[in-house]
Amino acid sequence: QGGLHERISRFRLEGDEVVGGETVLVDFAVYQDAIYHTGGAMRFGHDDTLYVGVGDHLQQETPQDLGSAFGKIHRFLPDGGIPADNPFAGGGGGRLPSIWAYGLRNPYSLEIDAATGELYINDVGESTWEEINLGAPGANYGWPQSEGPDNVGTGITGPLFAYKHSAATPPGSGPGGFFTGFAIA
Repeated sequence: QGGLHERISRFRLEGDEVVGGETVLVDFAVYQDAIYHTGGAMRFGHDDTLYVGVGDHLQQETPQDLGSAFGKIHRFLPDGGIPADNPFAGGGGGRLPSIWAYGLRNPYSLEIDAATGELYINDVGESTWEEINLGAPGANYGWPQSEGPDNVGTGITGPLFAYKHSAATPPGSGPGGFFTGFAIA
């Protein structure tokens, strides 16, 4: 409907049957051809709000643009509303009120620590690094200016852990130690 986009819907089950059909809670912006880097992980936090990862759709200008849904972690109430304590809840200046954190390439998976309620964001890197970020309201994780521990400057929240796509020289040195790999999932 209306082009390619992510949608959050609620379905009510009674036994194995869907009752009442689909209730659309959120429709994100339509995107063109970029069917990659869509993110899509969703988790309910200890505060009963829904955290949703949306990737940059191969549009590197969007993660730093607070008027774009792409390259962000969004936070919603269970009915699709906006929590009053979201960092940009007022939505002023063209900022989307659902944005909780930004500057991500492809937050492919999320996890909530059962004991602490902390949000962990796995962000798929581009050519060098894969990241695990500790979620924080209003945090800017730096993409595309920063990837992994590279170019983490003022106003950028660096990763909790990052590993390279290739082995370090000498082996095991630097961030990530002996870990190497692609597309953190």
